[in-house]
Amino acid sequence: MSLSWKIFLGTAVVIAVVLGATIAVTDRAANKASMAALDDALAATRAQVEAVLDARRSSLQGGAASFVQGSGFVSSLSQKKTENAFDQATEAVTIIRADWVQLTDEFGVRLARSDSASAPPDTLTRSALISGALEGDAVSGIVESRGALAQAVAVPVREGGTGRIVGSLMAVRTIDSVFAQRIVRQTGGNVQLVVFILDENLVPAVSVTTIGTPNELTQLLRSREWKPDSAGRLGHVELPVGAEQFVGQGGLLLSASGTPYGGFLALRSADAALAPFRALRTTLLATGGAAMVLAFFVSFVGARTVTRPVKSLAGAARRAAEGDYLTELPSAGKDEIGTLTTAFRALLADLREKQELVDLLQADEARRTVQLDAMSGTLRMAALQPGALAPGARFARRYEVKEVLGAGGMGTVYKAVDAELGEVVAIKTLKADFAQQDQSALERFRSEIRLARKISHRNVVRTHDIGESDGTYYITMEYVEGRSLKDLIRQRGALKPSAVITIGKQLCRALEVAHEAGVIHRDIKPQNIVLGPDGVLKVMDFGIARLAKRSEGVTQAGMVVGTPEYMAPEQFLGDDVDPRADVYSAGAVLYECLTGQLPFTADSPIVLITKVLDEDIVPPSQIVPGISPALEATVLAALSRSRDERPATAEALFNLLVAAEEEDRVVIASAPTPVRGNAVIEAGRA
Repeated sequence: MSLSWKIFLGTAVVIAVVLGATIAVTDRAANKASMAALDDALAATRAQVEAVLDARRSSLQGGAASFVQGSGFVSSLSQKKTENAFDQATEAVTIIRADWVQLTDEFGVRLARSDSASAPPDTLTRSALISGALEGDAVSGIVESRGALAQAVAVPVREGGTGRIVGSLMAVRTIDSVFAQRIVRQTGGNVQLVVFILDENLVPAVSVTTIGTPNELTQLLRSREWKPDSAGRLGHVELPVGAEQFVGQGGLLLSASGTPYGGFLALRSADAALAPFRALRTTLLATGGAAMVLAFFVSFVGARTVTRPVKSLAGAARRAAEGDYLTELPSAGKDEIGTLTTAFRALLADLREKQELVDLLQADEARRTVQLDAMSGTLRMAALQPGALAPGARFARRYEVKEVLGAGGMGTVYKAVDAELGEVVAIKTLKADFAQQDQSALERFRSEIRLARKISHRNVVRTHDIGESDGTYYITMEYVEGRSLKDLIRQRGALKPSAVITIGKQLCRALEVAHEAGVIHRDIKPQNIVLGPDGVLKVMDFGIARLAKRSEGVTQAGMVVGTPEYMAPEQFLGDDVDPRADVYSAGAVLYECLTGQLPFTADSPIVLITKVLDEDIVPPSQIVPGISPALEATVLAALSRSRDERPATAEALFNLLVAAEEEDRVVIASAPTPVRGNAVIEAGRA
């Protein structure tokens, strides 16, 4: 899957998750808010329906009470003139505005019913309405009238003067579709009304509805559980009518005796209430879709912006793997890709410089290890001294000597094979006078070697161990194929500034890790620096210079105090040394690399010390033209006579070299071919 699709799918997933969560939260909040608003509105509508029903009852009851006060009507009823009763009932319907009226005598026997001239004279005292009226009260309640619910009131008929009850009048007004439509109109058409009848088992049957059909609503109502409150009100009811969802509230309608005869439900559309939120959801979905399309284009444009420089970097990496470090990279921005490009450009520059160093090493290849018959006179004499190890000899019962690598003031270095581990190592045997050191000096040396063993870095020759065999002290070290920097300078003279910077940066890294471990080298010089065939620099002999005894002076014969040409002034003066002493020595090494000459030379240590303490250093550019000012200033700063004026740490010197690197790259293109340096006075000790 391409990066474009990965970015798009990642963006799409984020959009989908955020959108889905937003819609889910919105829907939940919308449903909750809508239901709360609907319940509030329905509660108000229920109260409105109850108020209308109460007003109708009051109107019906007031009309009936007025009608029965007519003297003619009372006289006719008291005299039980049944021939006039039907006409009086019919007249009452018109005046009271009832749907029908019936009259009874004082015993509850029906005298007439306005909607049925042939109604029999039944006794109606079992009706709570009639019995209540005959007891002198005006009574109201719900009755069933021709398959529908109706409001009914019954009032007593009293004889004038005596107040004797001579009968009752019952007026009925049906709760019909006209009533339901009136409620709908009063609520602005936002409410639908359902009126239902309850049988003796409280099973509902819809009698009036402004929505759907009675049969459909009856089935829906019968599928619901009815839980009226103590006041006979029906709470939240949800009814799916057709394809629309409704929410309703209502109440029970009771007979005069308090028996539920039916009820009503005021319904509001939940879909209509949720319509604004559903429109918002649709908008969110449309916005999400648009965001997906936009994300698609942004992903491909963004991925193209990323992949173009990444492909360029990948191509450069492939070419670098094939040995081509000259790839030109596009200009870097300030984002992460720009940071990567800048870092990769710096890496290519380092590889170019290291390759130049490798080319320099291979241009005049010479083996670092030498056989006895090819040794210089000094090395041959050291190798042939009594106690020297010949190739093939077994040393310390575990090391098989292969060849002599070098010899110096402290002893001789051999290449050997560790018979126990099967590894090639370098062994430095220390001169016999080392064993004559006092015990405190030996212990200090062992402590320094133990510290040096902790240094593990690609630019440091690893020290393995210190031992003693037949009175000869020796140190085992990592064996490195390569040549010393001193050999390179002897053969090539002044090196290119780019190669010097590469050497300097690796030297600084080696010193940096050593100083962090608490080890100061004290004897940094080209002889202790090995360059491998791959251009990797390694520093040798960490911990060895700890043998110096300041109290015996710097001129005592046979004493090892470091190499005077590379020593910091404070070492000459016997002051305590710190990492800045190694910084000075590194500056002397870089000076020699740049010019092919040492900063100071003399025929004796005393004269050399005088020059170091009193004379000014000749700037490198006066010896080899074309050295950049920044690089020259860096080297001279490291060689400052006062330690406070030098870079405080190896890392600080490294940073100065990096800063000089850019300027030096420009200078390299126009610099003349470096001249071979003058012969160097070898006053140092190995």
